[in-house]
Amino acid sequence: MNRWSKLLLSALALGVYACGNGSGGDGNLQVLIGAEETIPDGLQSGDGDENILDGFNVDFDDYIVSIGNVEMSMGGKKTQTDDTVIVVDLTSLPTAGLTLVDFVGIPTGQYDEFGFETPMPTLESTLDDSVDPNDFEAMVDNEWSYLIRGVLTDDGGTPGDNSDDGQVVNRRFEIGATVPTVYSFCGVDDAQMLGVSVSVESSAEVTIHGDHIFFNGFPEEEGTVRRLAQWMADIEDINDDDVLTQVDFEAATDLGSLFPSSEYELTGGPLEVTTAWDFVRAQLGTQGHFQGEGECDWGDL
Repeated sequence: MNRWSKLLLSALALGVYACGNGSGGDGNLQVLIGAEETIPDGLQSGDGDENILDGFNVDFDDYIVSIGNVEMSMGGKKTQTDDTVIVVDLTSLPTAGLTLVDFVGIPTGQYDEFGFETPMPTLESTLDDSVDPNDFEAMVDNEWSYLIRGVLTDDGGTPGDNSDDGQVVNRRFEIGATVPTVYSFCGVDDAQMLGVSVSVESSAEVTIHGDHIFFNGFPEEEGTVRRLAQWMADIEDINDDDVLTQVDFEAATDLGSLFPSSEYELTGGPLEVTTAWDFVRAQLGTQGHFQGEGECDWGDL
């Protein structure tokens, strides 16, 4: 029985329980926004499970996301929704996370369906102090759900060095991307449980991961992936502005060279990959998690 079969059986059982026991009083749920440590700390080269294996380092200057529209339900009933959308820079989150929404005075019990979105922001979205108003305006105007800036580097002569003379690779990138994604049936693997338990005082975290664009595929479980970055180092800066942007990624259509089949599996994601830009958007569309490492189903982009 695979992971989701187990979780869905758990959800059905919990749903039956909730229908009979969800009216035992009112409780509060604080939903927080969290960031995987790769966003504030970056990714380092090395041979560990969390390292970039082909010799590159990544540091993010900005990792801005539009996130919100939390919805949850108990046994298909007692639905709780909130349409708050916050635009926040995940490199600057408080240590304890940022409050997305407070559900106050809702029925206690196990809400076996929990989900959220990374929608395109609007002028009605909440702008967090971590985000420059000019960046917010650009995201609204361009309907970007993500705005990510960073730098890809390596140490000259390392396995990731793509130059002939051993010079250090230093590639800046700026990714403004429209990736409206609905995350649903969020759960925690270890507990084999879907959703969130609401008590008198409870909390949950929607988590965005920062390393998926360096995954070598779209596996159901992250533990089966390898993190590689040579593909980004090989993207041509076609307008010579020293920053890789959408136009450069869209022009990169030689997928066999950038993503060799011996290292990558490009099927199984939320959209068909025909350019490097497709790859970026598809990976961004899988980054929503729950309670840190918990998985969610993601909708098609």
